[in-house]
Amino acid sequence: MQSAEVTNWPERLALTALTILFALTMFSLMRIGWRNKLKVQRQIVSPFDIPADFVALRSYAGRYLPSTAAGAWLTRIAVHGLGVPSSCEVQIGTDGLAFVREGAPSFYVPFSDVIATRSDRAIAGRAYEKDGIAVLTWRLGDVEIDTGFRASSTSDHISFLAEELGAQNA
Repeated sequence: MQSAEVTNWPERLALTALTILFALTMFSLMRIGWRNKLKVQRQIVSPFDIPADFVALRSYAGRYLPSTAAGAWLTRIAVHGLGVPSSCEVQIGTDGLAFVREGAPSFYVPFSDVIATRSDRAIAGRAYEKDGIAVLTWRLGDVEIDTGFRASSTSDHISFLAEELGAQNA
């Protein structure tokens, strides 16, 4: 008795090549889509750098969630690194908020550009429990942007939502 041939090598190689070709095609299409989004959003001005004389009164460690067009939580802002999620420390000063990010550009939002703050459950394709995200709506040039932040610890998140967001909405 002979055992049956286990592998049909030509068929297996063809399927492997098709899978690799499909993955490369999808990656290329995603890259083209991101580049087109960058072209469409090129009129959005760069956010402010953190001022040299900025003094943090409070800070909260957490996760920066990608910025989106205000009111459209699936329309990610791709330019100036605003669409890149990252570890972040939000520092709150007397005149504004500093988003100090790891692996992405840090930026500053003056309180004069803040339109509203709220807690929400989703932004940029990320969903959490009720009130799981602090969302800052602010003006960058002529564009209104929603920026999401989620503090590392539950107590910090609750404190950030209650104290800081509540104070800015008052």
